[in-house]
Amino acid sequence: MAAAFNLLKIWFHEISIWMFWVVPAFLGTFQLFYFGTYLPHTKPHTDEMKPHNARTLKKNHIVAMLSCYFFGYHHEHHESPQTSWWKLYQLK
Repeated sequence: MAAAFNLLKIWFHEISIWMFWVVPAFLGTFQLFYFGTYLPHTKPHTDEMKPHNARTLKKNHIVAMLSCYFFGYHHEHHESPQTSWWKLYQLK
């Protein structure tokens, strides 16, 4: 990452690299944690969440896509981990 950052500085201003690469990557880490891990696995756990203790978030399809690339379909992800993220909604 450091090498890529320094190579990009050859062609782009450093502020551009920070605004279009570093900051979005940093914020995306929190987005993935919150919508992709914390919310789907948070308590209280219910019987329909078993055996993975994972839930599908109750939002519409567009919100599911914008929040974390359909990772709100977390129970479906655990039931069928080989399914591509863009097809998880079909398992619901």
